[in-house]
Amino acid sequence: MLKNIKELAEIVQGVVLGDESLTLLGVASLENAKTGDVIFVESAKFLAKALESAASAIVLSKKISLSESTGKTFIIVDYPKLAFSKIIREFFPITKPLAITHSSAIISETSQLALGASVGAYSVIGENTRIGKNSSIGIHCVIGRDVEIGENSIIHSNVTVYDKVKIGNNVIIHSNTVIGSDGFGYVFHQGEYHKFPQIGDVIIENNVEIGSNVSIDRGALGSTIIGQGTKIDNLVQIAHNVKIGKNCVLAAQVGVSGSSIIEDNVVVGGQVGIADHVKLETGSIIGAQAGIPTGKIIRKGLMVWGTPARPIDDFKTIYAHTQNLPALKERVIKIEKQLSQLDKLDKLDN
Repeated sequence: MLKNIKELAEIVQGVVLGDESLTLLGVASLENAKTGDVIFVESAKFLAKALESAASAIVLSKKISLSESTGKTFIIVDYPKLAFSKIIREFFPITKPLAITHSSAIISETSQLALGASVGAYSVIGENTRIGKNSSIGIHCVIGRDVEIGENSIIHSNVTVYDKVKIGNNVIIHSNTVIGSDGFGYVFHQGEYHKFPQIGDVIIENNVEIGSNVSIDRGALGSTIIGQGTKIDNLVQIAHNVKIGKNCVLAAQVGVSGSSIIEDNVVVGGQVGIADHVKLETGSIIGAQAGIPTGKIIRKGLMVWGTPARPIDDFKTIYAHTQNLPALKERVIKIEKQLSQLDKLDKLDN
């Protein structure tokens, strides 16, 4: 697919510096670029390598100055990575299945499929479920009863959506994810666990993307909520009654226990464990592998790390001291020996 650089610059609201007639063949990384490719550079430290590459064009931050003629053509923008992502889509547009229902799909007579909706082979759509305009259900999916799926959403293969789940517009759910399974709720009485019925639901708002092999439990009595624009990586567990705000990011292998609240614009690193009834306030950042104990509140905008999680500067100080423990141990042993010798001398003098 051939693209003119001036047309691409207009799409990303950039300015061409160099040959405006240049035709580009594709996109590439800095390391793999060939003649005809466009790459991007966000930091000045990568500029020299980009200029040495075979790439024909570079999407460059306007904050990076060019001291001399380079022989390259540039698209100058405010945010290179964002602009580059849009350029990638020009070369590789999202393709959706044809708006048809496969003959092997089982669809309840009481369900409703809007114009342009599609259902893949061997999928099952339950009673009273509504699928919005131009949304697609992949192969081998199970969509339960009384489910609502909005417009332009993509449910990839082997996804299971339990009853009474609400999914908004422009949502992407990747393969093998389960939405609306029972929360881990039990009552211990007379030596055994009794299941506490999980009769709530899950609400997934607009523009959410959920990775593969994610489990999101329904609320026990109320709702588990995933807020608008939030992105959830693969292998994440969201327990019952959790409330996640807008534009949050949860990296792989995060576990969020029941009734925790994650406010807007929170970033959670990989393998973070969040206990029950935790509150992560707006804009907080949780470093990878941190542990947040039950009932803990991480204040607005705070960055924490470690287990139990603490402000990152405190964690670094403590961690630095732990590296000195072997030397400190030797010093203590030496001081104890000296004190022991002094004690023996004192006894001899007496």
